[in-house]
Amino acid sequence: MQLTKPLLFALLASSVASAQIFLNGPVEGFLFDAPTGSLRAVLGVPGSATLGPSLWDGVDFASVAPRQSYAFVFQAGQCQIVSNLNSAPTPGSVISGLSAQPQGVSWSADGRFAILYSTGGNSIQTVSGLPSAPVLASVDISSLPGTLSAVASDPQGKRIAIAVSGATGGLYLTSDSQSFVPVLQAPNISALSFSADGSSLYALDNSIPELAVVDLNTLSSQTLPLDGLSNPVAISADKDAQGRQIVYIASGSDQLLRIVDVASQQKLADLSLNAAPAGLDVLGVHSFVIAARADGTQPLWLFASSPQPAAYFVPALQSIAGGLQ
Repeated sequence: MQLTKPLLFALLASSVASAQIFLNGPVEGFLFDAPTGSLRAVLGVPGSATLGPSLWDGVDFASVAPRQSYAFVFQAGQCQIVSNLNSAPTPGSVISGLSAQPQGVSWSADGRFAILYSTGGNSIQTVSGLPSAPVLASVDISSLPGTLSAVASDPQGKRIAIAVSGATGGLYLTSDSQSFVPVLQAPNISALSFSADGSSLYALDNSIPELAVVDLNTLSSQTLPLDGLSNPVAISADKDAQGRQIVYIASGSDQLLRIVDVASQQKLADLSLNAAPAGLDVLGVHSFVIAARADGTQPLWLFASSPQPAAYFVPALQSIAGGLQ
């Protein structure tokens, strides 16, 4: 008997959901592990963490909401919300109408809104009402003069920032997914991040390199040079323990992470990472994935600001005692 894709997807989901998986001890966060095609927890704390057992198998691509226990799961040609990763993973709504599996997902800080995108495309798709009542919408960006290079959502998913590259490229804002307000002319923006309070937008130009800081109340901007960084690849805004607005900047070939105090425009630290970062994907309250596993023999690399700001590795599954699979 030949199974249709929807039926195959339902059977796969049913078989995984029926398995009871118990996570003991602290959980730093959840992620998609590409080499094993599965969702897994990072168990323990950075510095002594391990990859947990598979929570959901047969995954083509997935993206976990920041600091949440639910994810988009692409499997057998369909997308579904999988919830309760911290207890008993549960299949939820199938999201129909997606144009294709995206290259990436950019989440709002509260995890209720997401932007599904592929650089080079002329449209993006958004999903609101997460996780229980997802609503899909398309945003046509073909009118913008360039090629999509980066997207970001403000903390509550009310505004979207879109960067397009090219000779006349730049940065745009939209709040209704139809009209675009030009904010900054810059042809090489590669990463975006809203401040934790949503009042500022940060744009990384890795060709100069420099960081543009846009005041969203006045739409005025200023630039901060990133002297000493040769290959900045990702940024993420946060607040530190003193409540200061800070920006983390990961630099790839430099194997550095810079922390900048936005108000004073001062560099607080340049931290050695012992691995080339590829991104800054939120994992836990004080941690990011800076380098995902490309194959099953590699460790996972994290940056954590607590208890001690540093890069930490999570060993490959083969090297974990007991050989978790």
